[in-house]
Amino acid sequence: MAKFVTRDNKSIKIKVDSPNDELMDLLTNTIPRLSYDEILDGELEKRLKDSAADIKSIELSFGDDIKKIFLSKAIFDAISKPMGS
Repeated sequence: MAKFVTRDNKSIKIKVDSPNDELMDLLTNTIPRLSYDEILDGELEKRLKDSAADIKSIELSFGDDIKKIFLSKAIFDAISKPMGS
Protein backbone atom coordinates (compact mmCIF):
# COMPACT_ATOMS: atom_id res chain seq x y z
CA MET A 1 0.00 0.00 0.00
CA ALA A 2 1.39 3.39 -1.00
CA LYS A 3 0.37 6.83 0.21
CA PHE A 4 -0.10 9.80 -2.13
CA VAL A 5 -1.45 13.37 -1.96
CA THR A 6 -3.96 14.59 -4.53
CA ARG A 7 -4.20 18.03 -6.14
CA ASP A 8 -6.78 19.09 -3.55
CA ASN A 9 -4.47 17.98 -0.68
CA LYS A 10 -6.33 14.77 0.19
CA SER A 11 -4.10 11.97 1.40
CA ILE A 12 -5.01 8.65 -0.15
CA LYS A 13 -3.70 5.12 0.18
CA ILE A 14 -3.62 2.92 -2.90
CA LYS A 15 -3.21 -0.83 -2.82
CA VAL A 16 -1.76 -2.21 -6.05
CA ASP A 17 -1.72 -5.88 -7.05
CA SER A 18 1.92 -6.04 -8.15
CA PRO A 19 3.86 -2.85 -7.38
CA ASN A 20 7.03 -2.16 -9.34
CA ASP A 21 9.25 0.90 -9.76
CA GLU A 22 7.74 1.93 -13.11
CA LEU A 23 4.18 1.77 -11.77
CA MET A 24 5.06 3.63 -8.59
CA ASP A 25 6.77 6.38 -10.63
CA LEU A 26 3.67 6.62 -12.82
CA LEU A 27 1.39 6.91 -9.78
CA THR A 28 3.74 9.44 -8.15
CA ASN A 29 3.57 11.62 -11.28
CA THR A 30 -0.15 11.18 -12.00
CA ILE A 31 -1.94 11.40 -8.65
CA PRO A 32 -0.78 14.93 -7.65
CA ARG A 33 -2.34 16.20 -10.90
CA LEU A 34 -5.78 14.77 -10.06
CA SER A 35 -8.33 15.75 -7.45
CA TYR A 36 -9.88 13.14 -5.17
CA ASP A 37 -13.24 13.50 -6.97
CA GLU A 38 -11.57 12.93 -10.35
CA ILE A 39 -9.97 9.75 -9.02
CA LEU A 40 -13.34 8.53 -7.74
CA ASP A 41 -14.86 9.30 -11.16
CA GLY A 42 -12.34 6.93 -12.83
CA GLU A 43 -9.83 9.39 -14.25
CA LEU A 44 -6.90 7.51 -12.67
CA GLU A 45 -7.95 4.24 -14.32
CA LYS A 46 -8.25 6.03 -17.67
CA ARG A 47 -4.70 7.33 -17.36
CA LEU A 48 -3.35 3.95 -16.27
CA LYS A 49 -5.16 1.86 -18.90
CA ASP A 50 -1.98 1.48 -21.01
CA SER A 51 -0.01 0.13 -18.06
CA ALA A 52 -0.56 -3.28 -16.52
CA ALA A 53 -1.68 -1.74 -13.23
CA ASP A 54 -4.31 -3.55 -11.21
CA ILE A 55 -5.47 -1.21 -8.45
CA LYS A 56 -7.06 -3.19 -5.65
CA SER A 57 -8.33 -0.32 -3.48
CA ILE A 58 -8.20 3.42 -2.94
CA GLU A 59 -8.76 4.73 0.58
CA LEU A 60 -8.90 8.23 1.96
CA SER A 61 -6.39 8.61 4.77
CA PHE A 62 -8.16 10.15 7.77
CA GLY A 63 -5.02 10.61 9.89
CA ASP A 64 -4.05 13.80 8.09
CA ASP A 65 -7.48 15.33 8.65
CA ILE A 66 -7.17 14.78 12.40
CA LYS A 67 -3.72 16.38 12.40
CA LYS A 68 -5.13 19.42 10.58
CA ILE A 69 -7.91 19.75 13.15
CA PHE A 70 -5.47 19.70 16.06
CA LEU A 71 -3.16 22.17 14.30
CA SER A 72 -6.06 24.53 13.56
CA LYS A 73 -7.20 24.39 17.18
CA ALA A 74 -3.67 25.04 18.44
CA ILE A 75 -3.33 28.06 16.15
CA PHE A 76 -6.75 29.36 17.19
CA ASP A 77 -5.85 28.96 20.88
CA ALA A 78 -2.52 30.73 20.33
CA ILE A 79 -4.06 33.83 18.74
CA SER A 80 -4.28 36.59 21.30
CA LYS A 81 -7.79 37.63 22.12
CA PRO A 82 -8.84 41.27 22.72
CA MET A 83 -9.00 42.39 26.34
CA GLY A 84 -12.37 41.91 28.02
CA SER A 85 -13.47 39.00 25.83
